[in-house]
Amino acid sequence: MRIPILLGSLPLFAALAPAQHTILFISGTADRNTLALDAPEVDLMRSDEIYEITPAPGVPYPARPFLPISLQYHYVGDLDGDAIYVEAATSGPGNTLDAVLIKAGTTGPVTPRDVFWSIASTTSLQIPGLRVSDVVRYAGQGSLEYFLTQVQLNAACGYAAASNTVNLDAIAQSAAGDIFFSQAGVNTINGIATDDGDILVIPASAITYDANGNVSAIAPGTATRIASQADLIAMVVNSGHRTSVGGVVSSSPNIELSGLEIDPNGGTWVSPIDSNTYPNLLFCWSDFHNDGAILSTAGGGTIAVINGVPMGSTVATLGDQLGYQPDSTGTFGPNGLALIPQQEATFTLLNYPRNQHPAGSTTQTQLQLQTSGGTPFGFTVLAWSPESAVANGTFPALPAIPPFTGEFGILTPIILGLYANDGLGNTVSEMFLLDTSGLHGLNLAAQALDFTTFRLSTPSATTFL
Repeated sequence: MRIPILLGSLPLFAALAPAQHTILFISGTADRNTLALDAPEVDLMRSDEIYEITPAPGVPYPARPFLPISLQYHYVGDLDGDAIYVEAATSGPGNTLDAVLIKAGTTGPVTPRDVFWSIASTTSLQIPGLRVSDVVRYAGQGSLEYFLTQVQLNAACGYAAASNTVNLDAIAQSAAGDIFFSQAGVNTINGIATDDGDILVIPASAITYDANGNVSAIAPGTATRIASQADLIAMVVNSGHRTSVGGVVSSSPNIELSGLEIDPNGGTWVSPIDSNTYPNLLFCWSDFHNDGAILSTAGGGTIAVINGVPMGSTVATLGDQLGYQPDSTGTFGPNGLALIPQQEATFTLLNYPRNQHPAGSTTQTQLQLQTSGGTPFGFTVLAWSPESAVANGTFPALPAIPPFTGEFGILTPIILGLYANDGLGNTVSEMFLLDTSGLHGLNLAAQALDFTTFRLSTPSATTFL
């Protein structure tokens, strides 16, 4: 008699179960390695790209590429008009990425085009005109969509439009439309000396959003500090977080906030500065004693729990909770943080060992294609295609037609072969040895097809100088 009652209760249990999430993050200001024994480019978590994990209790879950450099160059287009679509061998068009943002209310599936991000510096920037507090996404080939601009943030913080003083480090948006953020350095914001370990808020009442949910205006001087660096350090201490060697975080270190997000477990906290109530926030910091930990403002500072998995340890935080290869000497924290509804790993294609190759001489170069996120023990079809080399042009992007899903990123595919996937759904091509003497000016796009599901991978971009 109990079995029918239990089965009848399952929909109720499902409704009451907490929502599951996938975490998007940047490995940090330095490169990291995934927890799995992956192919070299998949394994190397560069600071110029976004990775993802879906935490699961009791099992290892290696980080997977979500917005790799090879995809960013396929998206970004030839913005400087030199007919060279890929501008660097191993760094991304924005170099080190900084803040990561998912708009409140975003529903899945979430693609790499849906994620907003900012840059850490304009040094060697390959996206003309982008500023360090612009929060943008790759909306289309060669086009960016702005959620927030440097000019708007300057207005909120009491700076002139042309100022580059405020450098956004972390950002999150509440369901009510409030924008929480942190910035680099020690700067005076609306008359208050503000540190890079502080949390500030721009209330929704001061923000005008457009029809797409992007910021169109912010009332001047409306950014306020709601937690100081000392407040955050107290939360770290209260959480019981321990470093990779079991050390206690000092009550007086300097921490630089590097990621903010709304805590999916709900609840609120009261600001020790303005005594107002805010939704609980997840936060991380980029200093060496973070070791990949994500904490929450809940309970005066606790270790965050995502999908039932603690995002840190009261014994030793090693980085494996973020799919990193553990490091016994300590790991800097993630450099950007966002949550999306749980989804399968993004099927991505990366180039190895570089995205830009010398050409125009009798030299040779090597190129290998590596995929992540296909069907475990299935098969992958790899193809590439010579594409346009027109100044100010872009790589192609066309919506898939059934039975395919995803986005076509190549126009004239040359099939390279059918390749077996490993247990993680990853595969690699052979290492191609290319004679570059006849490849000068070639922009080459590549893409993979999961032979089991007919899912298209994200495309990759390569340029031969």
